[in-house]
Amino acid sequence: MVELDQIDTKILRLLQENADIPNADLAGKIGLSPSACLRRVAKLRETGVILKTVAVVDPALVGRPLTAVINLEFHRHGNQYRRDFIRKTRELAAVRQCYLVTGEVTGVLILHMQDMAEYTALCDTLFDADENVVWYRTYIVTETLKHDQGVAF
Repeated sequence: MVELDQIDTKILRLLQENADIPNADLAGKIGLSPSACLRRVAKLRETGVILKTVAVVDPALVGRPLTAVINLEFHRHGNQYRRDFIRKTRELAAVRQCYLVTGEVTGVLILHMQDMAEYTALCDTLFDADENVVWYRTYIVTETLKHDQGVAF
């Protein structure tokens, strides 16, 4: 774990709200000189605290309005079975998030798709053709109430 002080967490909070903020503005909001702020941000990147900077895109506005949350159960849980499934999910652009979890299910996936035809094709590829998938349940998102990828500080 990387130790963060109050200034680091304030920088991270502000960058998670707007990663495009100019360094001088960021420095002003935290009470640092621009050079000190730049060094801090560079250190957060070097230590891996900041993984990457991305643009958050509205899926509906780019032709991917169908969002699904899918729970699934594996028959076998060995490393090779997991690796095969992980490889498949990484190859499919529609799979935006994939988690192996504890509890009643083995995994949870979040997908953004064009339509139900794409959903059906993805299910054929990911689940129906995989003998290790015992079952899967799909929940189509009807309304997004909160979508925040940031980490709470």
